[in-house]
Amino acid sequence: MTGFGRVACAAEAVLAGAAQGRVCARRPEHRAPQAALASFVAFRERLYEPYMLYTTWRMGRLAAAERVVTAAFTELAVSWLAVLGSASPAVVAWGILHHHVDQALGLDAVGDVADARAQQVLPSDVAFLREYMHMSRDRIADVLGLRPVDLPDLAAHDPGE
Repeated sequence: MTGFGRVACAAEAVLAGAAQGRVCARRPEHRAPQAALASFVAFRERLYEPYMLYTTWRMGRLAAAERVVTAAFTELAVSWLAVLGSASPAVVAWGILHHHVDQALGLDAVGDVADARAQQVLPSDVAFLREYMHMSRDRIADVLGLRPVDLPDLAAHDPGE
């Protein structure tokens, strides 16, 4: 089973179990609506490929990248209901991914993942997504969880935008 498949199974088990009250019927935070599972699956499907490509680029090894992306999406699945309540689930997800990549590379993480989020979008991340993945400004913003106006100026790289 691929990392994508393992994450799908983990997410479905966590969210479906919570939605059916099997986790703990007395705790309201465990009673997830069925829509939570569908939203997580759609979110994961939309971002899995760019996350894999980015992580492979950072780590240099496909197998290691798959493990890291699987771990990041598993962490995201476990906290998905809280993530949905955030201002931008994509910002949280990018921070989680970045944290897992940095940890796998032996780099020191800066405090809490959420607190470190502002420091996580590096110009090299944006440049990679633009130059090597040929993403539009809007798609880069979507992947990183930012507004397009908050990205560095990419006009020099794409005169058509």
